[in-house]
Order: sequence, then C-alpha cells, then structure tokens
Amino acid sequence: MTLAQKIEQILKDELKPENIKTIIDLAEFLKDRESQKKWDEINESEHEFITAEEQSHLDEVKAKGQFIDQDELLQELGITKDEIQN
Repeated sequence: MTLAQKIEQILKDELKPENIKTIIDLAEFLKDRESQKKWDEINESEHEFITAEEQSHLDEVKAKGQFIDQDELLQELGITKDEIQN
C-alpha cells in the first residue's frame, strides 16, 4: 500500500473527496522534498570526497550539459534509493 493509499484510507470518512486529494498531494510533495533534501546533503558534502581532478571533470560535464542520471549513478555506486530516502 502506498503512502497516498494509507492517507486516503485513514481520512476517507472524515473529509470531502477534494480535501483528501489535497492531503495526498501534500504528502507526495513532502516525500519528494525529503528525497531532494538527501541529495542536497550529498551535494554539500561532495567536496570532502571528490578530488580536484574529479571536480574538474564534473565541472566540464556540467558545462557541456552532459548530466549524470541519478538512478544510474546510484546503481553504479551500489546504493539503493531506500538508503538515501530514510
């Protein structure tokens, strides 16, 4: 059962349908925001783990618009999405 389904089930009898949708949308937004917060923390600490040479390469990739897909990066590093979402 998804987070949205759980919220809907809890609030089903107490709110109008349009209010339930609003609450579900807010919950999804907060979930996405938390996920982005984790990525922000990773980005803020990258200077501690990335050498100057690696940073130079990353800057070059960014300048050319060759962005790295987050899912591919996680897979390459052997990290699951659940590990960064908790």
